Amino acid sequence: MSDPLLLLSTLVFTAFAFAFGACFGSFQNVLVWRMPRRMPIAMARSHCPKCKHAILGKDNIPLIGWLRLRGKCRFCGLPISARYPLIEGAVATLGAVLFLLIVVGHGLTLPENWMPQHTLSWLSEFPHCEMLVVFLHQFVFAYFLLTYALIDEDRQDTPWKFLLIGLIFHVALIIWEPGMNQMDRLSDLRQRELPAIATWESSAVQSAAGMIVALLISGILRLLKTPHRPTNHMQALLLTGLFLGPLFTLWASLIAGSSLLVQLLGSRLKKSAAPATGFVMQLFWAWLLIIFTWRWWPAVQWPTWPV
Repeated sequence: MSDPLLLLSTLVFTAFAFAFGACFGSFQNVLVWRMPRRMPIAMARSHCPKCKHAILGKDNIPLIGWLRLRGKCRFCGLPISARYPLIEGAVATLGAVLFLLIVVGHGLTLPENWMPQHTLSWLSEFPHCEMLVVFLHQFVFAYFLLTYALIDEDRQDTPWKFLLIGLIFHVALIIWEPGMNQMDRLSDLRQRELPAIATWESSAVQSAAGMIVALLISGILRLLKTPHRPTNHMQALLLTGLFLGPLFTLWASLIAGSSLLVQLLGSRLKKSAAPATGFVMQLFWAWLLIIFTWRWWPAVQWPTWPV
């Protein structure tokens, strides 16, 4: 990256993606606390969880607000959990890394040849770059999945309307670029030199197949009495099937289930009550692992359903 303008633009847009993620991380803290408790989200101001005093605007800046107050409420002086800036920082980092990986790196780790090869720099194609939509699609998915995971770690149930909101976001992005939830399928078909045109119909079939797989897996988890909340398991799996299709859902569930099994065996050996994290959090880590290695996963021959 020897072009100074390209380097500067990459730094500026990556910083914007980081700030973008930090703001959404701050909102995620609100969702995780208020949604399971059926509290108002949009209109109510943030407040100290201890003294209930409204937080000033200057203290509510993601990451910076908590640091400038040294982790304590301005009014009661009691500590505010470090979980808040940690989530903001995690989502901010996620936004920046996904932007670099997908937009700047042209989907470096995504399935190969699922869309035409890029020969120009990302800045030359911006903002009409298909990879920008892929970035948004993956970020929205990760954001929703992490929200489910955090609520599940709190042993709370997520309202079903949250999945409906995720469906709306998915449909809006799929209308923009129908191939986003069938990257592995399109990659396989193109490698076999078969017709591989992404349409709304094939996208709908992919999502439906993914959600069927998700229902089967959630049923197995319920029979096995997996720790934490079954409702969250089902919704998180349905979200994965909806956004990323059946094969990704199967791979991610196998990884998450294997990790959870290791934790369960470890807790039995240590004679502790429960594993450290639940299935949904393991599913999030599985998505993170696959998104960084997807291109090198075993290929599966897909049927040539509607194109």
